[in-house]
Amino acid sequence: MIASNKKKVLYLPSTPLNVLIAAAHATAFSEEQISQVVLIDQKSLDDNVYFNALNHWQDSPFECVDLTLGQAKGWDKVTERKDNFAKLAGLVEPFQPDVIAVGSDRRVEFQYLMHLCKSKLSAVQGWYLDDGLYSYAGRPYRWFKDAINSVLKKMSYGLWWQEPKTVGASSWIDQAWLFQPSHAVVALQAKQCHLIDPKWFTSDQVKGLSKTVLSNYQVNDSVLQTLQSVGVFLLIPHPNNIKKMTGYEKRIFRFLAFLKQQGVSIAVKYHPRTPLADPLNLVREYNVLLLPSGLAFEFILPFLKWQSHVIGDVGTALLTAQWLRPDLKVTAVLAEEDEFQKTFKRIYEQLGLSIEIEFSNIQGLGNPNSDVCNLKG
Repeated sequence: MIASNKKKVLYLPSTPLNVLIAAAHATAFSEEQISQVVLIDQKSLDDNVYFNALNHWQDSPFECVDLTLGQAKGWDKVTERKDNFAKLAGLVEPFQPDVIAVGSDRRVEFQYLMHLCKSKLSAVQGWYLDDGLYSYAGRPYRWFKDAINSVLKKMSYGLWWQEPKTVGASSWIDQAWLFQPSHAVVALQAKQCHLIDPKWFTSDQVKGLSKTVLSNYQVNDSVLQTLQSVGVFLLIPHPNNIKKMTGYEKRIFRFLAFLKQQGVSIAVKYHPRTPLADPLNLVREYNVLLLPSGLAFEFILPFLKWQSHVIGDVGTALLTAQWLRPDLKVTAVLAEEDEFQKTFKRIYEQLGLSIEIEFSNIQGLGNPNSDVCNLKG
């Protein structure tokens, strides 16, 4: 297929997961399309890990990598976004994309470009690339707040703005690329749906991008080799969520003591919003391999040992682990009496995630009847 007949796809990722999915998708379809990527709504330029990694990715499928900032506050956002619109317009004019792919159609940059391109290229399509929980749980719809937001956006940017009730539901979206299409919210199932293949993320080419990202956090080949001996990878939740989960620290300490006694090699990553490197002193007390908290978990996943355990509680990282590495044993431990954790139970069950109420119930970690792992007291 000659280049002039290839589909031209512009990716607009804004989160680390968006970046990885865009990279994996563009790589998987590199024979069929010409790809460009613009990171949108970014907090920084010079020290932007993902922008730098995409620019230094040797096997990149992207012929152009660019970025727009989202640093302004309050009404200054309007000026900043209009400046970004001008930049984006200048980028799409020579490229003339057939497709614009995004992780959220609530991004004003995406809607602006769809409006601009449709006014000149009526055949342009919008693609939604799965961004996790909202695809399956939906976004809470607050009619009054959303109505006010819609009016403000139309006044600030243009009448082209749409206020989708949930992510991916706007008429700008023609296709949805999803990890579990059959479990997506009804609004997404109404689109033309495609399955995201987990094999895309463990290809040598995409692992090359992940390695480049990891190197920015000083995670070198030696650390990756150590990861290959890790039996359990434990995810620590957001500090605010820990405060909501009664007895969380006590249960974690007992569980890690049990694993240490059983000789199980452990890796730990705190939530990115954790202010200190190791506030629970897990390296000193339990000799864990500590991964940088700021590092997005999805870039670590390709390097975990086959069928190792990933254990956590609330959040989307466990879903990402199940989607990107279906060979892993992924378990959410949700305390039965904790109302906050119970709010995640329904969506986890719907998506087929293994759920336990005690760490001691997880199979394959040693002697489940050990006193050290009795977490009920």
